[in-house]
Amino acid sequence: MDISFALEQDLIVRARSGDESAFEQLVEAFTPHLFRVVRRMVADTGEAEAIIQETFWRVWQALPRYKEDRRFFPYLVTIAANLMRDAWRKEHRVLPDEFDTIVDHFDELPSPEMQVVEAELLHSLTRAVEELPPLYRAIIALRYDAGLSYEGIASAMDLPLNTVRTYLYRAKSALHKSLKEAYG
Repeated sequence: MDISFALEQDLIVRARSGDESAFEQLVEAFTPHLFRVVRRMVADTGEAEAIIQETFWRVWQALPRYKEDRRFFPYLVTIAANLMRDAWRKEHRVLPDEFDTIVDHFDELPSPEMQVVEAELLHSLTRAVEELPPLYRAIIALRYDAGLSYEGIASAMDLPLNTVRTYLYRAKSALHKSLKEAYG
């Protein structure tokens, strides 16, 4: 997603005027990062791909109403989050209260032994995140994969700010407990 704000806005203006290749460039630029965020929030790859496709379809339809003074990626994340929330409501899922922590990144290259330990820990963390309720997975993905602020998450998920803080705390606690059980 290495696209400057100026190029992003130029592509949006061109896409608004009907330039499909400009919109395709936006899709290509933002799909990988959006996929990582959405995939963390949903149960499987197929569901994530469907949400991404629907997100871009809705963006295409809403381009005339897009406010050019804001970044495009948070706009995409908001639409994707709304689609997921709508799907959750349709499925009448119960959304419990638990969330996750993120592995610290090391500044130095790790030894082969440390690489194995890190890979195992990351695998355990990924499993623990996947076991979280959908709403918690979504908030974790928006915070750590999309890099949104608490306010950004609250806006994207249409939740009160304190609810976001509470859910994030509970999710991190659940992940901590899961990892502690796995590793003592």
